[in-house]
Amino acid sequence: MSIPYIQASMANVRAVEDTFISYPFLEDGDTDTKVYNMLCTQLATDYNPSQVALNTPMATAEQAGVIALPFPSDSSAYFVGDTGHTSISGGMLSFTRTFANIPATHTSPIGTQVHTYPGISGFTGTSGARVSLSSISMTYGTRGITIVTSSAHGLNVGDVVYAEYKYTVSPYSTVWTFYNYARVLAVPSTTQVRVQTGQYFNSQVTINLVSGNLTLEASRGRKPFTTMATITEVNSYILPGVTSGVSTYDDILVQPPFMPINTSTGETVTTITDTTSPTRAEYNEMIRDGDSIILESNLERWLGNIYKQSTKQIKAQ
Repeated sequence: MSIPYIQASMANVRAVEDTFISYPFLEDGDTDTKVYNMLCTQLATDYNPSQVALNTPMATAEQAGVIALPFPSDSSAYFVGDTGHTSISGGMLSFTRTFANIPATHTSPIGTQVHTYPGISGFTGTSGARVSLSSISMTYGTRGITIVTSSAHGLNVGDVVYAEYKYTVSPYSTVWTFYNYARVLAVPSTTQVRVQTGQYFNSQVTINLVSGNLTLEASRGRKPFTTMATITEVNSYILPGVTSGVSTYDDILVQPPFMPINTSTGETVTTITDTTSPTRAEYNEMIRDGDSIILESNLERWLGNIYKQSTKQIKAQ
């Protein structure tokens, strides 16, 4: 009985059909980050799981551990592992050998989350002062709700005021309500103010005021309050040994959350004052400028030794 002949080349790793390149971040507008998926075959007895070290660039076929690369070399794509090992006929082994670029940083809106904002000290007006509303309206294409007050409101752009009002939207009779803090976007006059309440309209409508007030003290100072915040997530990718300043996994740091402190004691605070960092003036400026603050960060493995650092941010309020 003759011994079956096995070609010597079968001992080497060969990329075969069904090899493909994927683009994992097309939805984020990133057409540069690629994941190279090589479907490979090799004699099972010759497979060496440590043939290619993680982080090896796909600069040549030799570095990639294959007879020939099925696509152009890419020295900025790094080996992230062999997966999907399957025995096939003839004593062969099939598996997918994958190389990936380090993705660019991506920023995307991801939804909402309940968050407690710090209080702000310092009342400059009469505590509990309120002014009633004369009317409310909206202008299609302009952000926010315009409020006309019955007397001078004394508000400035960037102030945060507590708004309370009931209203209907023509031609409907359903009464809707708003009771929460709102940031001042514009001050057309001493009795007119436009605030951001999170309400949006797809066309011009008529809003009819039923009743309402503004609590003016809220623009100068307030207690901590909890509300629903819109979250933006920033994802950055790190490959130790390749990413600048990161030699090993232990060098990776995550960004700490926003944490106001008392500058005299170093203790964290829930109310911002003139003796905290940031100060009351600095935090109000952050609100006026629409600055973001860090809510939380985490680190997780993406592919191979490439790690993803996710940082959730919200607008200061």
